[in-house]
Amino acid sequence: MKKQALFIGLGLTVVTSLSSLVVNISPSISQSNYAKSQTGKVTFFCQPMFDAASGKRIPATVVWIPERKGHVRFIGWKSEYFNKSGWTPEKRCQEVTKNFQKLYDQGRLNYLSHGKRNGNSVICAAKSGETCNATNQLFTVKTGSDPREIIQRLMDIAEGKSNDTIFQSSGNQLYISVKNFFNNSPLLKE
Repeated sequence: MKKQALFIGLGLTVVTSLSSLVVNISPSISQSNYAKSQTGKVTFFCQPMFDAASGKRIPATVVWIPERKGHVRFIGWKSEYFNKSGWTPEKRCQEVTKNFQKLYDQGRLNYLSHGKRNGNSVICAAKSGETCNATNQLFTVKTGSDPREIIQRLMDIAEGKSNDTIFQSSGNQLYISVKNFFNNSPLLKE
């Protein structure tokens, strides 16, 4: 009887451990974020994702799109470039995600564009023809990186050329439609 109870206890421990492992390595939306995002409004939040290149989990800005009843991964925060200034990938994800939500709630997240601010390349939320400034900056781009390339990658997602958006261009300035990105990007598996 004691051996039987021991085997049952051991079996339950193994099953519990395996189900915890599956939940922890699963690339899907966590239950707390899933519940938070089931509202009728677009909701941005940070969610860990698996990065195949590094074999590690990294923070990602994810957005709930109520019209599609699903989630879209917006940006994976992998670079450790800003760590020396105290901006870990996790902190960048949290802060930039808040910026996305704030600008979306204010009705100002129509297009993503790029520009310079304080000598640094930045990505910002802009209306067509608007430049980047202190009130619409979303995040700083690593020195030496081309912000147009970042915008191009987002555009490729929305146009279906990549799994990783639709542009409007005004001269040398690129504008990516956030609405088109939301509508055309692949949904995450729940």
